[in-house]
Amino acid sequence: MTTTTELKKRTRAKVRAARIHRVDERPSRDRNIQAHLLDALAKLPCAPSTIGAYVPLPNEPGGADLPDVLARTGARVLLPRVVRGDAPSLEWVEYQPDNPNLAEGTWGILEPVGEPVGNSESNAVHTFPTCVDVIVTPALSIDYHGIRLGQGGGFYDRTLANRPAHVKVWAVVDHEEFTRDVPCQDHDLVVDAVVNDLGYFPIF
Repeated sequence: MTTTTELKKRTRAKVRAARIHRVDERPSRDRNIQAHLLDALAKLPCAPSTIGAYVPLPNEPGGADLPDVLARTGARVLLPRVVRGDAPSLEWVEYQPDNPNLAEGTWGILEPVGEPVGNSESNAVHTFPTCVDVIVTPALSIDYHGIRLGQGGGFYDRTLANRPAHVKVWAVVDHEEFTRDVPCQDHDLVVDAVVNDLGYFPIF
């Protein structure tokens, strides 16, 4: 019998292969994703003062300039950096758009350089700064219930598992990756909304 772990591995491989074939569409898709994301942020009851984001990898939805696009909203943008340890997770550093503080980090991913933003309420590992209003995360696939399939490291699962209720998580994928079912386990992150090249979709 095929295990959930094996199903996840197969699904990840399928999504990654499909993304390679969409390389020519990537710029236009990313512009659409960014437009839908900005529109969704503008429609929030209160403009977010701090947004968590990421620097997309090549072929990953969102566009390499995603942090700059979000910074132009006037919000402070925090970017993740891998914290190594027995159960690696993420810490968050403020992005400096006027003098980009990015360097190649773990696995060749661009990560922010500087002091991490602390959580004044806790010094525990795997916590997310309470100052954040919305965090925009990468994903390989999301199902209609909001269950997120990531790259397999578990960084976002661990870091955001106990986030405060006011911190909303929006996942960015291509529209083909927002689907009926994804293989999942109990620890997988559940997001509040999906942003893709076709629009913004809240999870109910």
